[in-house]
Formats: sequence, structure tokens, C-alpha cells
Amino acid sequence: MTVAPLLFFHDTSVLVNFHRPGLIPVLRPLLRGNVRWTGTIRTECIRQEAVLGLEGLVEAAEELLGEPLFPEPNEHVAIRQLRRQMSSPGDHPQQHLGEAEAITLIQKRRLRAVFVTDDRAAIRWADPIECVGTWKLIRSARRRDLVTRDEARGLWRSFMDAGGVPPRELCTEDAFVRSLDS
Repeated sequence: MTVAPLLFFHDTSVLVNFHRPGLIPVLRPLLRGNVRWTGTIRTECIRQEAVLGLEGLVEAAEELLGEPLFPEPNEHVAIRQLRRQMSSPGDHPQQHLGEAEAITLIQKRRLRAVFVTDDRAAIRWADPIECVGTWKLIRSARRRDLVTRDEARGLWRSFMDAGGVPPRELCTEDAFVRSLDS
């Protein structure tokens, strides 16, 4: 019996973080080209490109991820239900929709997949799906010599310059740099 390759479903957050310093192309060899995204995540990237002024985000994401997957008619109810469960009062009607769509497609289609996201709430809802985020991916890319120490540091700096809040264990640039070799 042949085992399906492990797929990596992307959320917008990691794509934005890797795009700022120009590192989206690193994700192809890092994830062995087994990358996917959904139609809603593509729409979110279009919106983020405009709102955040991230010229070329959608083009870079399309180059990496290709055509997005779209839900089948019988998956829409589950996606909307999960999105409602993930939301808080006052959230925009589209907030959490991309994450809910990716999680639902992985679950309903029984895909052998990892969800690539930095959204802590989405990670909780995705359980038991394995999740990885920006920091694990950039450290892995560094260990595989796909990025230099300076490129990894550039991702850190662009993230912080954009107002990002790093995880507690990597709360300083020095801690992040030390983590690259551990």
C-alpha cells in the first residue's frame, strides 16, 4: 500500500511572515513541494496584500502553492459551523473562515496533512491535526541550510518591525538566534 505524501496546508499568517523578507521560495524545498492552500486563504492573501501593502504576496504564494482547493458543497456547512465556533462576539463574518476551511478540508477528506499557521486559536481547533508555524519552519530551514543566519534574522526583524509578537520562548532576537542552532 502506498502512503500519500504529507501535505502542508498554509494559512495566511505564515505566508505573510515569509513574504516580508522575500523567503516564500524557501518553503518549496523545505516542505518538499507538498504544499496546498484553500480558496479562502487565497482571498485573505489578496486582502492582506492590499491592506498591509505587501506587493507581490499573492504572486509569490501562487508560485509556491498553485491552484487553491475549494470546498465541495457538502463541506460548506461544517466550515461555517467551525468558523462560528472559532469566533468571538464582534468578529468580522469572514474572520477565521480560512482557518476553518483548511481544518475542515483536512478532516473531512481525511488528508495526511499538517496545518501551517501561527494562529494559536486555530491550532487549538485543529487538534489532532499537527500544526507548525513561522518559527519552527525558519529554524528548520536554517538547519537544512536553506537560509543563512542573516536571512533568518531578517525574517525576525521584519516580523518585529511589523508589530508582531513572538512566542514567549523566543521573546528576544538573541533568543531567536540561539534557537537557530539548537
